[in-house]
Amino acid sequence: RNRLDLRNNPHYKDEVKNLSKVADPREWFFELTKEQSLFYDKVIEQYFGDPDEGGQFKGAIYRPFEYEVEREKIASEKLSEKDNRQFIQQRNLYDFMRRLLVKRFESSFGSFEQSIRNFKRITEKILEFIKKTGKGDYYNGQYILDRALLEKIYVFDLDEIEKYLTEYTEKINNGEYPKNHKRYEISKFNDKEGFIDDINSDLRMFNDILVQLSTLDLVKNDPKTDCLLNNIKKEVQQKPAKGEPKRNIIVFSEYLDTVKYLEPILRKHYGERILVVAGDLPAHKISQINKNFDAAYPEQNYDFDILLSSDKISEGFNLNRAGLVINYDIPWNPVRVIQRVGRIN
Repeated sequence: RNRLDLRNNPHYKDEVKNLSKVADPREWFFELTKEQSLFYDKVIEQYFGDPDEGGQFKGAIYRPFEYEVEREKIASEKLSEKDNRQFIQQRNLYDFMRRLLVKRFESSFGSFEQSIRNFKRITEKILEFIKKTGKGDYYNGQYILDRALLEKIYVFDLDEIEKYLTEYTEKINNGEYPKNHKRYEISKFNDKEGFIDDINSDLRMFNDILVQLSTLDLVKNDPKTDCLLNNIKKEVQQKPAKGEPKRNIIVFSEYLDTVKYLEPILRKHYGERILVVAGDLPAHKISQINKNFDAAYPEQNYDFDILLSSDKISEGFNLNRAGLVINYDIPWNPVRVIQRVGRIN
């Protein structure tokens, strides 16, 4: 039974009068400068928009099959069942990577910058591998795609996918190939020039984005973090209602990079009153969480006002000494948002 059932049940309604109630969500608005707004539109629509609508991101390394076979064969849907499955899997991988970068951008400029650097490094390493296997000639080189990656995108968290890609790229450059891989010979591609050109096109785009991030100095001039700081300041200054304890605040992000990006910004204002969960959860960190955020824990401490965390603790922890959950970004899966609020409710 949920709480609404209990409140409306004649046998229990008198016993559950003091259950907490979740207030309606509030939106905190922030305003981009004209230059920031133009860059925002460019990233969403031009760089990583739908390829059928002019999006520049080629993602050739995620869909080599489309360069290996004749485009007309794909367009006319004359593929075998096996080839069609390969085409769909690789197109899904490409779309996933394109959307991942958009989600990173919507989360934070710092997270987006880190991802662009990661994707640039991965693309450079793959180009280096192709050149090495072709003995200096890209068109005689080889490319290896990990088939397991096509399945992992549906299982791994977004942070894990990016980490896996980086590690996988390092391994193939060192000659360590995954068991379930497919080896492509670029000399046999129907569009080998297009494959190499599109990889280079993505590299130029990544460099262009990094230059613009630096020119606009978006990591320092970030209106979203300013909005967060201003609103947290108001919440911290509020006095609790009579008879109520002072409530802690939880800031959730979907990405570790965003958590790491926000940590120094918040520490500048709140110092050691912030507890940060970024990555692993050792025993001492779990103890700190329980003592400072779980109202039912036997030993109560008052060391922190703010908890900054990824969704790693959006399940399995009682954080009911907090009274406010801030969603710094909104996951596409709404269940995640419910899980976040559930930690304090």
